[in-house]
Amino acid sequence: MKMRFFKTAIMSLMLVFGVSAANAQMGQMPSPEEMAKFQADQMKQTVNLNDDQYNKVLVIYKESGEKIGKLFESGQPDFSKMGEIQEEQNKKFKEILTPEQYKKWDEYQQEMRKNMGGFGGGGF
Repeated sequence: MKMRFFKTAIMSLMLVFGVSAANAQMGQMPSPEEMAKFQADQMKQTVNLNDDQYNKVLVIYKESGEKIGKLFESGQPDFSKMGEIQEEQNKKFKEILTPEQYKKWDEYQQEMRKNMGGFGGGGF
């Protein structure tokens, strides 16, 4: 179970760095708000969030992003703490999403891990 959260944290970091790298090539780094919006937009598209759900998810992503940002300020982030942040985030998502939406989001994340060069499906 903890390995799953670790893999999810790694996937989230790769997503953040991927967006950061794309923005850096254009001369800018995404703000935490931009990153949260990107993530919330991705979830909205994947599981068809309503406006109320979207606004709640956006707040959760902002909070998680701030916490992860603080971990990186120290130089070397504690990956176990990142897993805890991810676990807390997913717990909040379960309260907001319908069971069908959460299942779809979880399946989407698993597929993303498989497609990210071995960061999922036992390849890690």
